[in-house]
Amino acid sequence: MGSFLFLLSNKQRFSSEAQGNSPDLAATSSLSCPDGGRNQCSICADRATGKHYGIASCDGCKGFFRRSIRKNHTYSCRFDRKCSVDKHRRNQCRYCRLQECFKAGMRKEAVQNERDCINSHRAKGQTAGSLSISVLLQAEFPVLASPESHVVITNKRTAGMRDVFQSMKQQLLLLVEWAKHIPEFCNLPIRDKVTLLQTHSAEHLILGAARRSLPYNNLILLGNDFVITLRDAQIEVSRVAFRIQEELVKPLRELDITDKEFACLKTIVFFSPGHLESPRLVRDLRFQAQLLLEEVTCEKRGRFGELLLIIPPLQSVAWQMVETLHLARLLGEAQMDSLLQEMLLGEGAKAGNGLSTGIVIISVARTDLNFTPGSLSGSHSSSLLPQTSSEMYVQIKKHRSQNLIKKKLWILVQITLSVIKFWGLGFWVVFIYTSLFIQEAFITILIISNVLIKDD
Repeated sequence: MGSFLFLLSNKQRFSSEAQGNSPDLAATSSLSCPDGGRNQCSICADRATGKHYGIASCDGCKGFFRRSIRKNHTYSCRFDRKCSVDKHRRNQCRYCRLQECFKAGMRKEAVQNERDCINSHRAKGQTAGSLSISVLLQAEFPVLASPESHVVITNKRTAGMRDVFQSMKQQLLLLVEWAKHIPEFCNLPIRDKVTLLQTHSAEHLILGAARRSLPYNNLILLGNDFVITLRDAQIEVSRVAFRIQEELVKPLRELDITDKEFACLKTIVFFSPGHLESPRLVRDLRFQAQLLLEEVTCEKRGRFGELLLIIPPLQSVAWQMVETLHLARLLGEAQMDSLLQEMLLGEGAKAGNGLSTGIVIISVARTDLNFTPGSLSGSHSSSLLPQTSSEMYVQIKKHRSQNLIKKKLWILVQITLSVIKFWGLGFWVVFIYTSLFIQEAFITILIISNVLIKDD
């Protein structure tokens, strides 16, 4: 929803700026059609869609004129420079078409002024040290250059849960490295860093898996050379894989997404302001990423919106994956290490002086992918911890405790709904698991309450 509000506000601001500078700058203003849509393009007589660069014209002639002026094209006519230009033959001679644009009243100054207006508007939304395409591509380079990005599948190895978790852990570490390569991220408060990583880690796992799987139609390629087939024996895993293939891989393949577009889209997904200490900074970063995506897609009308439409299904699939992991861990079907618990489920062991694993991995200058949170225990962990006040520790502990209680209660609701839905032979099995869970939940709540009372 925030992306669409941006589109609306951006269009309104651009229109107001364009009208304030020059009447010719209203390059994309809507054209009223009181006569039932009979307005014609002044160049090719096709249906006009608006007043573009000073005259009523269609989108085809508008785009042709803009490209010709911006790229300073020089055309030549193969005949006597008297070619007919209409909606059926307008593409046959570009020289005569451009001359018709000038004769009809299109002004090249309007194209240049439009670019200046856009650049001025973009500069207003940026601050010193703002994002750029080169920065995003450099941050993305370790991911693009990793061995799994160039795998040629010959002997397909179907992944088990252990292989899935191994790939997740590897990709989460790459996500941390990616974030650390963005200077603006390093300037955020440490709690905001942790919140962003935890909130969007699942989305980036799904987005990365979708990108690696673009060449394939019936499988999902993991980061460790293993694959998940759409007919996997584990039904829940197969459902997630099917949604990735249908709702993400296919649309991205049809769009033929480029490296620049992917880097911008990934940044937009990551810098989503929520319950942060510095929401304005994060909102500005997301706005800059949106401007960059708009810039790299400006030559293709509608592509900006099509790329943003990838975000809702991405968030939905990520939520389903986290839900599947919660249930698998609750039922004892999966053993997750502390990094996955901390990053994906928002719970897990603390490292060192009570500081969460997620905070520690931000401050560690990691050089290999074999890094494990357990290696931070003991005397080495304290030297790697950032210098954060004890009040911050208490706030983080309270935040984690609240999330833990909410998620356990949510799982209890899911189990209750499952009992109602599948009332029958499996009732007693579900009843036993529910009883054990309720006992564990109450014990956890009592322990957390005692800890918070002591901290206060």
